[in-house]
Amino acid sequence: MNVKDMLKIPSMKGARVLSGENQLERLVTTVSVLEVSEPEAYGKMPLKGEYSGNEFVITSFAQIADNLQKQLEIVSILHQHNQLGIILYYVGIIMPEVSPQLIKKMEELQMILIIMPENRMELRYSEVITEVLTYVNSEDSWLIEQQDILMETIRNLPQNQHQIETGLSILSDKLKCSLFLLNEEQEILVSKSWPRSLDQHLRGYLQQSDAAKQKNAVIELQQLLYFYTKTPLELPTLHHGYSLSVFRKEPLSDSQLCSLQRMIEGMIKFFGEEQLLNTSQQFFFACQTKDFNMAELLAKKAGIRVNQPLDFYCFYKEQGEGRLKELVKEYQNNLYYQDAKFEWLIGNSTSIKKGEQSITETPAEFLFQAKHISSFAIVHQQMQLIENNLNDLIRVFPKASVFVPEDLSLLMDVGTNFVPIKLLQYLKEAEMIETLAAYFLDYDESINQTAEALFLHNNTIKYRLKKAQEQLDVSFSHTSSRYLLVKSLIHYRKYC
Repeated sequence: MNVKDMLKIPSMKGARVLSGENQLERLVTTVSVLEVSEPEAYGKMPLKGEYSGNEFVITSFAQIADNLQKQLEIVSILHQHNQLGIILYYVGIIMPEVSPQLIKKMEELQMILIIMPENRMELRYSEVITEVLTYVNSEDSWLIEQQDILMETIRNLPQNQHQIETGLSILSDKLKCSLFLLNEEQEILVSKSWPRSLDQHLRGYLQQSDAAKQKNAVIELQQLLYFYTKTPLELPTLHHGYSLSVFRKEPLSDSQLCSLQRMIEGMIKFFGEEQLLNTSQQFFFACQTKDFNMAELLAKKAGIRVNQPLDFYCFYKEQGEGRLKELVKEYQNNLYYQDAKFEWLIGNSTSIKKGEQSITETPAEFLFQAKHISSFAIVHQQMQLIENNLNDLIRVFPKASVFVPEDLSLLMDVGTNFVPIKLLQYLKEAEMIETLAAYFLDYDESINQTAEALFLHNNTIKYRLKKAQEQLDVSFSHTSSRYLLVKSLIHYRKYC
């Protein structure tokens, strides 16, 4: 089903496309409801491997109908998660109208915005969800005819995604089956379970030496029967051999299995064997998608002691060579991966001096470090926060040489709901705000560094700080007052 087909179903009669008119040939595999008021809550969605670019989100923006800023933030987060678009309900009732800025933003992001008939409170989410999923599920029998469309969808996945993993997600959702790629040693390299809650049970079954060998073997898992098939993949030009294991509630026909094999073989050939062999890439991808058991296995394979403290680094650059490679030398056992945007590094905690000092930065670069962390769940959290808040971090702390978890926490504390001190109202000159921001946010309350950076005398900085206290009627030596001021300065840089 593509978007044009979806618009023809009875429950979408009268719906209009407001953005993404040139995207209507794109495949639709599912729809979901995400009725959340805070962008931070949307940011908790798993980042990669789950969203193939073929999912619509149904919403009414009920809690933020009058907050355009939050609507735009949520759209940006959905785009980061590679969502296809939004089906917007109850315009004219909950949301008075759709802002031109929202339409423009979604056009820029090449996302589809569909508005359901306005002023119609009787319309229900469930009708569209039921009709779309019924249509999609009925297509299973003609998987052979869908091969070309599915492969084209997979080949067009964004370059910053682990495409084989996301391709498996598309096929898993399409056939309602669990897919596992294994190497010659029967180690699981990449997988996608359906439903996702089955993952650990299926992994446990595959590790058994007496796992069934024949096609559509009937097995019992969690008091339910499944059909299990294992088959080798025909990839004679690659350096290693691979096999595919499939778990499904319905038996696989010969044509379905043949189509599945062909598409997975095509994915591996197209995206490259290195996606299966790159332990570091798989590790950071496992952390991003909260597959902590796989992350632990991969870390152990790299010689990392998972029960001991870890150091985690991220480096962002707009261009140029990687910088964390200098740090790699300082860690005896580590996992290092560089994609189009970031470098990632993790290893057991150690005292680093030389490697960190060798990293130089430009204003377009960003270094994050978290020392002595205790779990891969923290790695997942920090990776997600970095990707979602990178631009805000650079905007709020433009002079920072190194970012730490506390910077992320402080930034997240200051959202659109925070009520700041009205700096523009109380401080008479704009230069006063810039001086305070430099002093508190850029130079760790150092008068010397602030004066040097602003090309002013130390006494001038002292005078401005004293004058600001008088105008704001607060004391910078009072902890609570200083904390409120710092958050207000963050709010000023973040939103003004």
